[in-house]
Amino acid sequence: MFKRTVPVALALCAGLLAGCASDEVVEVTEGFFGSVAVDEPRAAVIAQDVLVQGGTAADAAVSAYFTLAVTLPSSAGLGAGGSCLAFDPVSKRFERLSFLPQPLSGSQNAIAAPLGPRAMFALHARYGRLPITQLIGVPEQLARFGEPVSRRLAEDLARDGAALKSSGAGRPSVFAPDGVALQAGRSLVQLDLASTYSRLRVAGVGDLYSGQLASRFVAEAEAFGYGVDLARLRGAVPVWSEAEGVDFDNHLWAVAASRNADSALISKTLSLAFNEAGWSSSPQDVDPLMIAEMQVRAANAVASGNTDLSADAAELLFGDFRSGARRTAATPAAVALFGGDSRSGATSFVITDRRGLSVGCALTMNAPFGIGQTLPDLGFIPAPAQPSSNPPLAAAVIAGNTHAWQVHMTAMATGGRETVSALVPPILRHYVAGQAMSAAVAAPRSHFDLAAGTLSVESGIAPAAGAMAERAGYPVQPATQPIGAVRLFRCKEGLPRSDRDCGIADDPRGRGMILFEGGN
Repeated sequence: MFKRTVPVALALCAGLLAGCASDEVVEVTEGFFGSVAVDEPRAAVIAQDVLVQGGTAADAAVSAYFTLAVTLPSSAGLGAGGSCLAFDPVSKRFERLSFLPQPLSGSQNAIAAPLGPRAMFALHARYGRLPITQLIGVPEQLARFGEPVSRRLAEDLARDGAALKSSGAGRPSVFAPDGVALQAGRSLVQLDLASTYSRLRVAGVGDLYSGQLASRFVAEAEAFGYGVDLARLRGAVPVWSEAEGVDFDNHLWAVAASRNADSALISKTLSLAFNEAGWSSSPQDVDPLMIAEMQVRAANAVASGNTDLSADAAELLFGDFRSGARRTAATPAAVALFGGDSRSGATSFVITDRRGLSVGCALTMNAPFGIGQTLPDLGFIPAPAQPSSNPPLAAAVIAGNTHAWQVHMTAMATGGRETVSALVPPILRHYVAGQAMSAAVAAPRSHFDLAAGTLSVESGIAPAAGAMAERAGYPVQPATQPIGAVRLFRCKEGLPRSDRDCGIADDPRGRGMILFEGGN
């Protein structure tokens, strides 16, 4: 094992170690096997180092979470909720860990319990190997001594930084110490957050729920006008359950998303795409009309309570789709579920280790930068208990064979409500149509915004395909920004059976990173 410091784009676009969406400079460790896909580069590299040191995918996921809470507070943090998936070939378990935002009071503007640390403790207790103190310690140092602001965070600050509010007189924002939002490359020092990490490391994660940190959390939240029921804080716990998903090609395709409704929405769309939609290996033949119809019909179904993922249910819902038919109207409940243009406020990652243990998590602050106020002395931003009217969205997918107990594919996507449009087509173009992963991820995309009622298409979409969507009643416009960011990992023979046919694909639209090096 050795390290080299190089531009990310150069280091990660050559050889087996790949991932080409960033041009930031980081230190990359060579000589490991595993896959790490994270929405922010530093968190990806730290998670990779955990695998190099002999940690499991769960250890790496814990380190990624605590690092994201330092480097991407717009979308992650100690106040975040979400869900994780864990596929373990050794114990033959495919599980979901839910830690969705839970209100700490009965008021309309209640904040959510900071469940992320307790969820990571539960994940580590079941699947971890390295000391959790070690996994918290490295991010603690980043917060204490500073870390350059990534392009990902800088973009969020530029776009959504207005959501940040004062934390009190004489307390300049760590994100704008001079009154101007930090730009990429500037050092972000978070001494209060480092102190909280130190307490979590020394006193244990439980201290945030029934110890010194809990008392400070209650007092500081109430100082901002947020009531906190200490009993609710103590009783807020993550929940393990058996993973459910789409059964296709002897694999269970499970989804972790920021909310239950979003997991159901993506799963429903995957079910339609696997069982009913036709997929071409040629990007110019992709039909934006078909994708828009899947999105609308899936959203209508989930909003009405129909979450059946069977092939029969997919046929009933999508079997009558014809390119010459008029578009399906979205119900008001579907618009509320799937509309909006929020870009930050949620993030995701997926990690696989050499024995096939795979962990995928989606985190949410329920709004960009949560409530917008950093709790003094604790150094983190709570999340509102209820999502904004434009709820953020990020997702992770794990495809595992629960008969042979091998993982075959993982995926992650971010980009707000466009996550669904970004995530589903590349999976299908590669897995079903046989298109190369890199081409499937890079192919031009389209997204129908149910709230705005417009179908955005990226450059490269065939004009005839856009015209077909317009004839069906979808107003088409050029996309003004990239549609989501996706990262895929695939082992055709499955892990832990073989690591010789594994590969990855990164998205040129994203600012995160995917790392992988195959075995010998």
